[in-house]
Amino acid sequence: MKRLKDSEKRGRPDIVHVALLNVTGTPLYLEGRIRVFVHTYDDNVLEIAEKTRIPKNYFRFRGLMEEALVEQPKQGLIKAHSMGVRDLVRKISSDTVFGLSVQGKMTSLEGLATMVLAAGNPCVVVGGFPHGHFSPTTLSAVDHLVRIHARPLEAHVVASRVVYEVEKVEAGSTIKSAS
Repeated sequence: MKRLKDSEKRGRPDIVHVALLNVTGTPLYLEGRIRVFVHTYDDNVLEIAEKTRIPKNYFRFRGLMEEALVEQPKQGLIKAHSMGVRDLVRKISSDTVFGLSVQGKMTSLEGLATMVLAAGNPCVVVGGFPHGHFSPTTLSAVDHLVRIHARPLEAHVVASRVVYEVEKVEAGSTIKSAS
C-alpha cells in the first residue's frame, strides 16, 4: 500500500463500514429520506439500495462490497457504477453539495443542518479515508466546504452527528410551525 499513489487514502473499507452502520441505523434513513452512495478512490460509485440493512459483521460487509465491485449486478442491495463525484452529483440532481473537511469554514452543526434542510436536493460528502483531504476533483464538485469541529473527527462521528442534527433541527422547526 505504501508504494501506491495517495496510499493514505486507500485500503480502509472498515472506515466506510462503520460510517454506513451509523447512517443506515438512523430514523431519517429508515424512513427512506437519505440516499447513500460510496465513492471509491478509483471512481467507482456504490449505490446502496433504499432501506438496505448493512451487515454488522465486517467480513460479510466486505464480501458484499467486493461482489458489487467485481460482478457489478444490475439489481440488488448494492450496485456499482463507474463515475466520478461530479457525475454522481449530476446523476442525483443535487442542487447543493456540502463537503465536510477540516479545511472548511467553521460552521455549527445546527447551522449546517439548517442549510441542508433549506437546500432542495442536498448532497453531503464525508471523507471516508484515514488521512489526507478531498482531491481537487472532489473539491470542484463541492459548493460549501464546512468544518463542524475544531479537531478532526472520524468519518462515522461526522456522518452520525450531521444526520442527527438534521433530524433535530427539522423536528424543532416542525414544532415551531405547529405552535
